[in-house]
Amino acid sequence: MPGAKGCRRDQEVSLIKIGERPLAGLSTDLYFPPLADLVAHLERVPPGYLEIFRGRTVDLREARRTLPPSLPLTYHGDCLWYTQPDYPRDPVFREEERRALRHMEALEAPWMIHECAQKAMEGFSFGLYAPPLLTAPGAMAAREGALALAHSLGGRLLLVETPPFPPHPAGEMDLAIFLRHLTSNTPLGIGLDLGHCLTYLAASGRPFGIEDTIAWLEGFPLDRVVEIHVGGMRFQSLEGKDWPIDDHASPLPNILFNLLGEVLSRLSLPALQGVALEVDNKTAALSAEEFRRFREIVVEHSRPGGSPLPQNDPGVDLPPTSLSEKAKDGYRRLAMDLSGGHASPYARHLYAEEIWTFGGAMPDLFPETLSILSESGIDARRSFIDFFNRHPHPNRPERDFLEIKIHRTREWIDHLAASGGDSLFRARKTQCREAETLLSAQTFYNGDA
Repeated sequence: MPGAKGCRRDQEVSLIKIGERPLAGLSTDLYFPPLADLVAHLERVPPGYLEIFRGRTVDLREARRTLPPSLPLTYHGDCLWYTQPDYPRDPVFREEERRALRHMEALEAPWMIHECAQKAMEGFSFGLYAPPLLTAPGAMAAREGALALAHSLGGRLLLVETPPFPPHPAGEMDLAIFLRHLTSNTPLGIGLDLGHCLTYLAASGRPFGIEDTIAWLEGFPLDRVVEIHVGGMRFQSLEGKDWPIDDHASPLPNILFNLLGEVLSRLSLPALQGVALEVDNKTAALSAEEFRRFREIVVEHSRPGGSPLPQNDPGVDLPPTSLSEKAKDGYRRLAMDLSGGHASPYARHLYAEEIWTFGGAMPDLFPETLSILSESGIDARRSFIDFFNRHPHPNRPERDFLEIKIHRTREWIDHLAASGGDSLFRARKTQCREAETLLSAQTFYNGDA
């Protein structure tokens, strides 16, 4: 591993010194690919830093202990949905903030990056990150929430990450302007995910070739970009158009490799400290293979960065901040639209499949239960998705989508069993047994021990 400067609490919130080139790193899960396997595959192409996803505190602490002290570690947070209008006043998020701080202390991480998005809103749950409300009220709600989150991090930096967008109208405010409103005159940095930018441009009905993306990024608040992400992406044909879909299990397409080189060589990125390849949900061998090419691009095209974030951003006309009710109304409409109430390729083709398969395919999670339903003549897929949408309810922020599915499945089976019948009673008992096994494993990996 390289001798890059380590990150300790008493040092600046930085991976590099001003004027150094940004480090080429990897953003990865602790558990898949297993961190030890990934590190072994990277022996010939060592990363400059690792960004570690949310896991158990004890496991994060062990990762810091076993990895070389000179290898900086940063943190990728989850379950802190700061774009929600009630984020600063919801006590449930305070415990999640304390957990995030424990995680950052365990890793000795100088910053946390977190998607500017959410996975549940207004009682609807989404398998993928749902985008923020791209309006003035949405920007101010996200700004208020992000500042509350940043205040809880003990002096560490919060990077708000450009979110992925499904093939669905993206909203009335340009994402670049939204992020400028969110971060202007704050201590917040930005994590620029290039694949997410392509999904945004496509959802906005704009071309998303390399030159189109570069032209759009020229109006982006690039002086606040501290980290760049490049993750998995695939193209899916829907209604005669190829849409870029955020999918970390897919190999990195050439367009993202090429776009990265153009961004690093052509755009001014004065605060850039790290460029990370996201490799969660890929095999260690594929991750190492992609990182070789990725690192070569970063080394060849990057320029010195690491300047401090601007303290004052002139020329940004910030809207009023007392707009929480308007933001709530906007999120209600967005949630209804995303869950099928708006005619879009996402609502027509992807949302139902996402609910059925994301976070664990239902036939893999509950094989015996679904077999009993099939024998009873019930179309389980249609019935489950219909129940998921007709019976929304608030979800606890700390639950990931797998946990949400497990609990919603129990409610669904209870709903079916209420109509009576021995087979449905048997399905309920079977589902309870399968759910307990799943929740036990989930608690082991996601419990904070």
